[in-house]
Amino acid sequence: MNTALPISILKDYTVIIPTVGRPILQGCLDAIMKGRVLPARIIVVDQGNNLEVTKWLQVIEGSGVEVLHILSTGRSPSSARNEGIEKVQTSFIAAIDDDCLAEVDWLEMMNERLCENPRCIVTGRVEAAGDGVPQTVVTSTTPSLMSRLSIQNLSPLATGNMGVSREVARRIGDFDENLFTAEDTDWAYRAMRMGIPTLYTPDVIVYHHHWRDRLQSSTNYLEYAKGLGAFFGKHLRQRDWSMILRTLLVLFRGAKSFVRGWINRDQDLYQDGYARLTKLIPSLVNGLMGFNTGRKR
Repeated sequence: MNTALPISILKDYTVIIPTVGRPILQGCLDAIMKGRVLPARIIVVDQGNNLEVTKWLQVIEGSGVEVLHILSTGRSPSSARNEGIEKVQTSFIAAIDDDCLAEVDWLEMMNERLCENPRCIVTGRVEAAGDGVPQTVVTSTTPSLMSRLSIQNLSPLATGNMGVSREVARRIGDFDENLFTAEDTDWAYRAMRMGIPTLYTPDVIVYHHHWRDRLQSSTNYLEYAKGLGAFFGKHLRQRDWSMILRTLLVLFRGAKSFVRGWINRDQDLYQDGYARLTKLIPSLVNGLMGFNTGRKR
């Protein structure tokens, strides 16, 4: 924890961190506590069984930041975020994943952007860190405001780097716990249908610590494709016919990635394309039928 300078505490902010107790959580907490400003409260929704988590949280005691450690029986990112948001008492929420490290001005910049755009969901850059295979990165340096539904681009939202007012979050409603992945896409999509835009701002930065090896990365591509298919199926069930075009576009892009990856021996492109071509349609059918498409952590 940074004690060299007096730290300002943002009384209106709670930071939510879903976790399964991976050791990188300690680094995530440390990065937040080294920030230029601190939140009034940190809520850690713990779906793991690592007894070390309690010790890591005890380090924060005496900093002026309140800590709530929720031992959750849930088994999905969606349920963790829902439990965390339910316990928020402040006006604003900032969310980060346990394998992400916040830039020193992360919360400060998040506060500035939310004060300027209190009716928006705010999201930002997700830069690569760690020695694993990088999958989830968002590196654009161009700000954008997504206020209209787009066939080509579903959502810029990265829930590992997100801010929103409590009022807006509760207006949107819960993350869909039937979706183990693509729950962030679904949440932002539902928000836009309600007239709530997503603001992407490149000056709100976290570093995603990529820890997965090649085999784990391949499995992750399959899970992403399954989640996206379930998302399409869910909204087709609700007679959102635009999902037909979105499905065709994702399959077309998957075929391109598959072929390019095979020709260029690019394992990531190949695995991404293969996942979309093999898992999207079966998961779409499950979503269309209303089946639970989540998996256990």
